[in-house]
Amino acid sequence: MHTTIPFQSQFRPDLSLKRRGNSNIHAPMESDTNTPFEEEVQVPHGQAALQAAWDKLYRARAILEAEQAHLRDDRIAIQGELDSLDAREQAVAARELRIRQIELQAALAQAEAEDERESESTISKLTKAPFHMARSVFGQKK
Repeated sequence: MHTTIPFQSQFRPDLSLKRRGNSNIHAPMESDTNTPFEEEVQVPHGQAALQAAWDKLYRARAILEAEQAHLRDDRIAIQGELDSLDAREQAVAARELRIRQIELQAALAQAEAEDERESESTISKLTKAPFHMARSVFGQKK
């Protein structure tokens, strides 16, 4: 049996209730009546109690959906922050590697310069010594 009425409401018509949404029908609130809870005292499971229960359910569902949206937005923001942090980590690692390579090249160049000075012959050192002394005395440097 195929019916379009949800929850088999043809058997219990007092439980059928259309969802309140953007309709212009204004149901009286508790503050609109002169004697509060008058209907609920007489009929605790009546139409007003059912309407109030549905209203509570809709409010709770709206609050839940809002919290879910905030949680989703927070997760997206945190994921973005983690991605940017990973990118910064990679940039720092690349910079450190480049600095290490430059330091190694400088150390190699310095070692080669020291090797060249040590590999000069004794005669070459003796012939250049007076010129080095004159430069040191007169202030001219290489």
